[in-house]
Amino acid sequence: MSLMDLHQVVRAAAEALLIGFLVGAEREASHEEGERQPGVRDFILIALVGAVCGLLQNPWLTVASLVSIAGLLAVFHFQVADRSGITTEMAAVATFCLGYLAASPFAAGRQLAVGLTLVIVFFLEAKRALHRLVRQTVSEIEFNHTLRFLALIFIVYPLLPEGPYGPFDFFRPRQVWLFVILVSSISYAGYFLERFLGARAGLRLAGVVGGLASSTAATASLARTCREQPEKFPLIWQATVVANTMQFPRVLALVYVVNPALGNAAAPTLLAMTAAGALFSLALLRAERGGTQPSGMDLRNPFRLRPALQFGALFSAILLMSKTAASAFGSGAFYLVSALGGSADADAVVLSASDLLRGGAVSAGAAQAGVLLALLANAVVKVLIAAYAGSARLAFRLAAAFAVIFAAGAVVWWIANPA
Repeated sequence: MSLMDLHQVVRAAAEALLIGFLVGAEREASHEEGERQPGVRDFILIALVGAVCGLLQNPWLTVASLVSIAGLLAVFHFQVADRSGITTEMAAVATFCLGYLAASPFAAGRQLAVGLTLVIVFFLEAKRALHRLVRQTVSEIEFNHTLRFLALIFIVYPLLPEGPYGPFDFFRPRQVWLFVILVSSISYAGYFLERFLGARAGLRLAGVVGGLASSTAATASLARTCREQPEKFPLIWQATVVANTMQFPRVLALVYVVNPALGNAAAPTLLAMTAAGALFSLALLRAERGGTQPSGMDLRNPFRLRPALQFGALFSAILLMSKTAASAFGSGAFYLVSALGGSADADAVVLSASDLLRGGAVSAGAAQAGVLLALLANAVVKVLIAAYAGSARLAFRLAAAFAVIFAAGAVVWWIANPA
């Protein structure tokens, strides 16, 4: 046996010992006193047998070993009259397979085997918490709509064509569906955050997470919640301001990634707008502090597709208008195109402005102005979305918040770019 073969055998044996010990220790610790079940030594032996099969790569030996282990486990199971469930037996079969994987020639087999072992041990240890989650915490309505939500992501999205289609190649089914997924995801996450953390903490955290993902989608989701639960208007307004405040540091990070020079030019203005939004949010928090905690949330559908589809259609319509205007006025109308493009997607304007600045087509000041115009147009669209999906009251308050934020940005812009 060569030195390399000896090293491989020792490594496989050590990893099999670790796998068997981890699973066996968890199973033995979970047994009640006096209960007869396989223990640590049994699991270590099963993992070592799997490792030997993995090293030899003999399919007949592997099948015979696995069948023998399964047969012994079945006999042991039926000999113990008070046993219920087959979790331990399934864990033993998994231990054999993980031992085999750790010793197989597969390049990433070792890391995968140990990683899967840790995952299996975690789920075995979390038995009570999982039972409580499935039987008591999550309702049947929530479970069914969770399945629909996952189908939206993992079944519908991969089947959609990439595109583009239509005039000016404006319609990209996957891009629109991604927006639908964002709106649905924020609504879905907000529902469970509110359910488990309470109305105040849940909605605020939903605003932070939604703003980092898509402030437009977050605004649409929160506005719809405002219409359905108007008694929570103060909390929803706070969450909406927080979500839209998160847009500015996110855009600044994107600018720095694609074009550091543009990032340096836009940093003072975007940071000032972030600070203004944060101070505005803190002022709302102080004004609301001391109020009564909203009543418990009603059991409602955590996943609603129709409103998300409506906003996906709105997104497509705005994109079509933007591309039509850009074609009519020409690519030289940089500011007009930035404003129209920002009404649909501010991030797209950031990327295009960065490319134009890198190619020398526009100056750093013009590129920065284009980004700010895109953000302003995007804010106008979000106010309209708040009015359409929520209420005129929410739209008016959101417009006031944007006025404060953009006023702070305008002051810093004027100081940094004197005439």
